[in-house]
Amino acid sequence: MPTVFDETPRRSLLRRFNSLRPEATPLWGKMDAHRMVCHCAVALRLSLHPEGEIRPRGALARWPLNWLVIHVVPWPKGKAEAPRRLLDTEQQSWDEDLASLSSLLRTAGERGADGDWPLNVAFGRISGRDWGALHYKHLDHHLRQFGV
Repeated sequence: MPTVFDETPRRSLLRRFNSLRPEATPLWGKMDAHRMVCHCAVALRLSLHPEGEIRPRGALARWPLNWLVIHVVPWPKGKAEAPRRLLDTEQQSWDEDLASLSSLLRTAGERGADGDWPLNVAFGRISGRDWGALHYKHLDHHLRQFGV
């Protein structure tokens, strides 16, 4: 599984985001391209700078189910709802939000698998390597959502 810690997959994600246009139409789901960029930035930001106490609950917060969802199981297209805190986003301009996402992705990549990573809101305590794979899978999922 690629991770955002590896330079080649990270550069590929950045290139794909830079080829995305704000008027792009999703192949599934309700988000427009700008909201998706902001959503992805929030997910990265919360992993790098957690806000408040996180209390993961449910089966996804336990191993091995969390590991399977992160590394093996394909994510459903348009059927899963993200946690509210990842959907409530403020939009600036397209260029500002894309630059913010790119900066956060680079920062996550630089933190690396051995960096200090918080609890995940859905998956609980996961390793740095899991965080890198999760970020890659999440960003790739949304880029595919827009055919990029």
